[in-house]
Amino acid sequence: MSEGKIIDYSRQVNVNRVYAIILLIFVIVGIYLYNYYDDALKLIIVDIALPAVLFVVSFILGFGSKKAIDYIPGEWEKRKTWVSFPEYEELVDNYEDAYGALHAHPGDSFTGCCLMMFAMIMGGMTLVFQMIGFLFISPFIDSILVISILYVIISVSAFVIGFRIPKIDSDEFFKPPITGDTYNFASQLEGVTGVRAGMSVELGIRGGVQTILNAEVKSYVQGLPDTVQVKVQVSHSGFAYPYLVGTVYKGFHVETTSESHRIRTKYPVTLEYSMDDEVAVIVARFEIPKKSSSVPNISTKDFRKLAAFIVIKLKDNYDAAVAP
Repeated sequence: MSEGKIIDYSRQVNVNRVYAIILLIFVIVGIYLYNYYDDALKLIIVDIALPAVLFVVSFILGFGSKKAIDYIPGEWEKRKTWVSFPEYEELVDNYEDAYGALHAHPGDSFTGCCLMMFAMIMGGMTLVFQMIGFLFISPFIDSILVISILYVIISVSAFVIGFRIPKIDSDEFFKPPITGDTYNFASQLEGVTGVRAGMSVELGIRGGVQTILNAEVKSYVQGLPDTVQVKVQVSHSGFAYPYLVGTVYKGFHVETTSESHRIRTKYPVTLEYSMDDEVAVIVARFEIPKKSSSVPNISTKDFRKLAAFIVIKLKDNYDAAVAP
């Protein structure tokens, strides 16, 4: 089975043909009105009104072109694997190269607004150029060149923006890769003494096509069962504030309490102990001053020290739980 059996582009081809025909019609109408329509508003219609309408129509057709790409459902051969963060990023790069165009890029909405302004500026400049009456070859050939270039640039820009904003209708095949602060801080745990950090990735294979079906950041304590875990949490209150949540399933019972430590980091460390049914929970966080003249900053070095520190406490809890 080839990719063509997974992704069906037949409807998209029809939408793209309609787009090309509409663009050609606009160009012909613009050239005709400029050369044969005698009206005081002729230049405004040709250089401002028609390009604006063309921009909107092209944007809609670009949106429709993306939505016309169909995913054909089918069975995937699923395989789970453990990869390091660099290996995961390589997987994501390959994934984006292959399927990134089919993802949604909602951030391009702002770009679309900027392009709309750019189209209006181009139309205004063309209007001024034609009002001056500067001659390149001949009035008729010049009108063909100028109008064609103006309409094509405006139309293609709008079509591309419209195409990039939505995604195809397939949550199974196309899931956005894990990014953001939680991933960034979790990747800093790789190589910390006592921590086994990486990505648990579920790959889907179908007819020679591979995709990422699911991915999850995982951090364990080296030498201990997977029932002992470290999770990265990030809160946002003016800045990204990472902290660690360690859990030991069927761990040694701890009282709900907190304690402060100095571990040669910029900020003191607070450990918060609690029980969640049979799970011993240890939260490690930095004591950030409530009032500061500058934005607090937790360095990579300090965050790695925090991870190494909570690992020691998790090992102590686990050892106490399994002790005879």
